[in-house]
Amino acid sequence: MKTELLPGFESLSVRYDHLIVDLWGTLHNGIEPLPGAVACLEKFGSAGARIVFLSNAPFRVSGVRDVLAQIGIPDTIYEEIFCSGEIAWHAIRDRTDPWHAKLGRRAAFIGPERHRPMLDNPGIDAAAEIEDADFFICTGPREPDHVLEDYLPELERAAAAGLPMICTNPDREVMRGSVREICAGAMAEAYETRYGGDVAWHGKPYRPVYDAVLRHLGDPDRRRVLMIGDGLLTAVAGAAAADIDAAFIVGGIAAERLGAAPGALPAPEKLAVLLDEVGQAPRYAMPGLIW
Repeated sequence: MKTELLPGFESLSVRYDHLIVDLWGTLHNGIEPLPGAVACLEKFGSAGARIVFLSNAPFRVSGVRDVLAQIGIPDTIYEEIFCSGEIAWHAIRDRTDPWHAKLGRRAAFIGPERHRPMLDNPGIDAAAEIEDADFFICTGPREPDHVLEDYLPELERAAAAGLPMICTNPDREVMRGSVREICAGAMAEAYETRYGGDVAWHGKPYRPVYDAVLRHLGDPDRRRVLMIGDGLLTAVAGAAAADIDAAFIVGGIAAERLGAAPGALPAPEKLAVLLDEVGQAPRYAMPGLIW
């Protein structure tokens, strides 16, 4: 399928009545809403679209709501939030699949202190150091300026102890403002590839979270559902697996690679090279979440 380059979303308002919207890199940059994004969703909403947010935020939905409120995103523009942290928390609690069912109950933790409430879970008896744990949860770096190499010694210790990892954010990196930061996905990828670790990945692009969103929407005609996101290997790949269309936001994490100026589309040949490289073919490419 050839990707259609569009300057904004206005022409799509009659094609889709269910929007699944990524957050970081699409709606906000970790500090403030991106230009035009809130207004764009307000216009979709006024046209009758149902809008849900789907994030790889590595903590619970209540925390996502708090973050959105803090950076100025009104709760009137969406009806529900789904996030990878919430999915992971329930998987640890419920243990309904074979992988989670075999976990023990002592959990080690890699992540910032604000994510530590992920350990407040009926499926976890106590937090533990790596050598005393049955598994470990990774939500991301402890400090924004940390790099992957800061965590390799811990990952090596966890691998030596044979610990399974629960990754609550499959993203490898995000842009906080203009600064690039690693995410839990970078550590999980290293745990698998460098140390042969066993990882459970939760969130985009994996099918269960898309199934949950579509159930919430009442299992609509998938031709009328649009995923909007800046992650080719997360939001766009997940949309393809769920058999729904995707609009790729080129002004997000891939903007530097594409040489895309703010509010503008990249050269078509540069976009084609990137899409071919990652093996994705979103239905649309857009400068940003703009009308």
